[in-house]
Parts: sequence; C-alpha cells; structure tokens
Amino acid sequence: MYGKLLKYILFLLLISIPFKEISAQQPSSLGLSVNPQIFELDVWPEETINKKIKLKNLSEVPVPIEVRLTDFTAEEDSGEMIFDESLQDISVASRKWFEVENPNLILETGERREINFTISVPENAEIGGHYVTMLFEPVLPSFYFQEGQLRHIPVIGVLFLISVKTLTLESETEQKLEVVEFDIPKEERLVGLEDFLSKAVGSIAQAAEFTISKTSPSKFLLKLKNNDIYHIRPSGKVLIYNIFGKKVGEAEVSQRTILPGRTRQFPVEFSLQTPEIFKWLPASIANFLVQNFFIGKYRANLELQAAGPLGSFGPTILTALTFFSLPWQFWLVFLIILGTMTIFMIKYRQRIKLSLRVLLGR
Repeated sequence: MYGKLLKYILFLLLISIPFKEISAQQPSSLGLSVNPQIFELDVWPEETINKKIKLKNLSEVPVPIEVRLTDFTAEEDSGEMIFDESLQDISVASRKWFEVENPNLILETGERREINFTISVPENAEIGGHYVTMLFEPVLPSFYFQEGQLRHIPVIGVLFLISVKTLTLESETEQKLEVVEFDIPKEERLVGLEDFLSKAVGSIAQAAEFTISKTSPSKFLLKLKNNDIYHIRPSGKVLIYNIFGKKVGEAEVSQRTILPGRTRQFPVEFSLQTPEIFKWLPASIANFLVQNFFIGKYRANLELQAAGPLGSFGPTILTALTFFSLPWQFWLVFLIILGTMTIFMIKYRQRIKLSLRVLLGR
C-alpha cells in the first residue's frame, strides 16, 4: 500500500520537473587567446631563431586548429593590414622562413599549449623590414552550427615585425620620415575666403596661401611617410602659439607604426587651454567662449621624434603651420546686437536719462 503510494508521488514529481530541450546543433561560444601577440625581431642573414607562442582554448568545446602564415603590408593612409601571399621568392617571402612544429592540432576546452616554431633567415634575405602574421584558424565541422546560421569563426593572429640587419653603413642622404601633410581639415576652414585672398594678393605680389579656420581647430590633419627600409614609430606633439608668442594649447601625436615606403595618417585632437577668467563658468559655456575668442594669427609647431627597430634616429623634425582664426558667425551676431543697442541708446538717450532720474529719486 505504502509502496504504491510512494511510486505514485515520485511519478508526479518527475512529470512536474521542466526539461530543457537540447539540440545537437546548438552553437557554442568559440574563442582563442595567444601570448605574446607581437614579436619584433632583429636578425641577420643565415640566422636561426627558435620561439614559442602560448595558445589557449577559451571555447566551451574542443576546437581543431590549423596554423598558417601569410605576409602582410599596410593600406595607404589608414594603415590597415593587407594580407599578401603573392611573393614567392624566399628572399622576400618571409612567411617561408617559418617552420611550425605542429601546424594542425586539437585543443580541449580550457587547454593551454605551447606552439613551437623556428625562423630560418636565408642567406640571400633582402635587407630591411619583413612582416608576417601567424594565424590560428579553427577548422570546424558543420555540426558546430545551426542550419542556416551565419558562421562566425574567430581567427586570431600573432604579428611578426622582422628587421634583417646589415653591416654595411646606410646612406643618410634621404630623409627617413617625411611630413606629407600638416593642415587644418577643410570642413573647419573658410575655403572661399582663402581662395579670394590668395588670388587678390597673388595679383599684386607673389602668390600666397592662406589658411583660415572658422573657430579654434578641433583637430589637425597629419600625414607622414616612411622613406626608410625598416618600420618606424613616430610620436610627438603640436604646440599652438598666438601672435605674441604665448602658448595657448597643445596636442599629442600618439605613436603609431609606419611600414617601409608607406604613408599613414595620424589623428591629432586639439582643445584650447581654458583661461582663468572662464574657469568658473560651466564647461560647455567656457568652451564656447574660448573657441569664439580664438581670433587672430596663430602658429602651430609640429615636433616629431622617430624610433626604428634598430633604435632612435635623426633629430627632432620641426614643421610649422601659420593660420588665421576668424569666428565670423559669433562676431557678426555680437556686432549686430551691439550696434542695435548703441542705436537704441543714442535715439532714446533723453528718455533713458529721465527714467534713471525717476528711479534714483532725483
């Protein structure tokens, strides 16, 4: 009696427990990590180097992985990486210098493994910079994904910046780092007024160029070119001086890598120093006033230093940009209001005097 009652209670409990449907095609989260993420190597021709990378599976499932290598270069201006496997000559195709100990492997969930590899620089390796990416790409069968689902496969890479050295002294005649462009963006300038003044002055004297900003510049355009055979990392700052030689602002040029023969843009964000007279005001109002009181002639000094894989080189590069700031919209509205008030006071000065006497009780 009691046994049958107990079985009945257990049966009710079992059918009341909610079960989650499990699909064999339910996607799992995939992820890999590597350490280090970049190698910067200075090598000689015929040199052999043994290195290793620590690879970890962050996925919820075991992952089969294929290791492959590709040369890369950089997009002009943006510096974005471009894979390039067109080179076949071993003297320049540096991906062919690598030998990975185990290019095909399976990592269990949470497993860490060291990937050993050898770099053998050929005798005829071209002197200069060589750039390779080692890619760790999951090789996943179809049952990892739901049918019709967009397949997102995380591929992680390690960068190799290889500089092949030489005992021959390099020529110092060519400027290694060149300033291609240093200017204020066109959308922040009075381009029509610049053209008019250039033509007007050019018809009288030697042709001249004018740079006129609408308010204080929020950024500068900076484009640098690497004329060296190795990659370089420029950094520096932009210093702004008014017509009296007083510094009114400063902007940092953050360090970025430029590959040999490439040009790259550097973002330079600029904001003026807030004078003591405006610091008690709310930030938005103070910033508005500072920008619109930024009027007159100014000079922006660009100071750069460059570091290469074989050490820093060359003196500080100095470039100057002279520009005029003319926040005409603010001052036009200000002058209209001021003029209207002046005319009103002149026209009704007698009534104003009489009203003041009445108010003061005289």
